[in-house]
Amino acid sequence: MQFVCYPKCATCRKARKWLEERAFAFEERNIKECSPSAEELKNWHNQAVCR
Repeated sequence: MQFVCYPKCATCRKARKWLEERAFAFEERNIKECSPSAEELKNWHNQAVCR
């Protein structure tokens, strides 16, 4: 799973802690250093839309 976050964000830190406590495997992606492209956002949206 990819965890897109802003490391200085308190909510993101809480979410990371929650994932770690439950032993979820994830790859952290700093949104400030590696912003999602328009194509990635479009793909994520399409995957999230209820059909």
